[in-house]
Amino acid sequence: LKGLPKVGKQISLDGNSLTIPRMVAIANHGTKVNSTSDIRDLMKTNSDYLRDKLNEGTVVYGVNTGFGGSADVRSDDVLEIQRALLMLLNAGFGDTMDPSLVRAVMAVRANSLSKGLSGVRPEVLDCLLFLINNDIIPVVPMRGSISASGDLMPNSYIASCMMGRSDLKAMYKGREMTMSDVIKESGMKPVTFQAKEVLSIVNAASFASSLAACLLYESSSAVLLTQAATAMTVESLHGRVESFHPTIHNSMPHEGQIEVACNIRKILTDSKLAEARLDMDLDHQEGLLKQDRYALRTAAQWLSPTLDTITRAMKSVTIDLNSACDNPLIDHRKGHILHGGNFQGTESAVAMDQVRQSLQICGKLMFAQFSEIVDVSINNNLSPNLCGMDARHDFGFKGVEIAMAAYMSELDYLTAPITNHVLSAELRNQSVNSLALISARMTQQALKILQMMLACMLLAQVQAHDLR
Repeated sequence: LKGLPKVGKQISLDGNSLTIPRMVAIANHGTKVNSTSDIRDLMKTNSDYLRDKLNEGTVVYGVNTGFGGSADVRSDDVLEIQRALLMLLNAGFGDTMDPSLVRAVMAVRANSLSKGLSGVRPEVLDCLLFLINNDIIPVVPMRGSISASGDLMPNSYIASCMMGRSDLKAMYKGREMTMSDVIKESGMKPVTFQAKEVLSIVNAASFASSLAACLLYESSSAVLLTQAATAMTVESLHGRVESFHPTIHNSMPHEGQIEVACNIRKILTDSKLAEARLDMDLDHQEGLLKQDRYALRTAAQWLSPTLDTITRAMKSVTIDLNSACDNPLIDHRKGHILHGGNFQGTESAVAMDQVRQSLQICGKLMFAQFSEIVDVSINNNLSPNLCGMDARHDFGFKGVEIAMAAYMSELDYLTAPITNHVLSAELRNQSVNSLALISARMTQQALKILQMMLACMLLAQVQAHDLR
């Protein structure tokens, strides 16, 4: 979160240093992108090597063969093979991706191609940079990707717009129009794709990793707000700061647990509502609880795995943002053309499944705390339902409590893992596939629900504090 304000107005894509804050800046804040002459020279050397191998008669997957389960087909027309790939993939319809996500994906694809392992000319990189910097955002269908071999269908709409397919739609400076009109108004020069170049653009799970990166940034805020809301709940219930005492958490030194406890302690410093004295120093009346309920007392332990999960996910997704993901990889340095599967996207898929569970963990805590502050039998003398007037006619947050139950139930449903729903696809060639983009989309929905719960919780806390 601290990284975003430090991002400048322009970012140089070098294939190795694209961070989540930088990607968020490109996606949401109009940050420009560029490349260097060294990267362009590297890409030219790499693409020249591929062209030389083709001239020698080397058979290269997706260049002079068919695709996937049809790779037994051979063709000498390498340009037609690339056009055919776009024809088979431009099959989407329905709801479309958020333009900010598509902008991020184009930056990630440009960053990946900059590694000089994809057999792509620098002219292709130039086109991607032009689209980003001139606010030309292809309209991309939301559904239709199993994220292996990469996000083929959505990526194909970016490639088709780069080629200048006239009937496709794009957003240009906030207006939707056909690519033919975009070309006229922007001065864009469409790319004539050469050998492997379409495959290099589409054959990567970049929609999944880009959406995952954006969601991780927002999820970090949600987890921090959950900690802040917890501290506010401690105050509104006259809870004990003792629950977050460093000795407790240093005796079980999970990094996330220690961080959460430390954050909540800092928020509660000099609080006039929370009980700062140790329980052993208090006089207790019979009938009063000796300690806080679990939603307060074990909040640091409860939230601990969410921090650990998001930290691991950030590392994994950042690696994806700076990787060569297409197949085959062209290694001119060692003279190898290597067929593999970096497009699989499983790291992002599993990360999103786990982050979604972490969001549910935050939601469960919010729900438990909300239930406690509105219940007059356990809310330590707050009004029933946090009402502000006559409890016979003012029912306060009762409707919000019902809504919280609805939100929590939906969040529970969304938390189910996506990665165990894999089906064999494409002539049984794509027999295992990550479903990474679907997992990221489900996480996006889960995050929205948690944000709604946080909004309700923070509003209720303002009321509770006002009542105190």
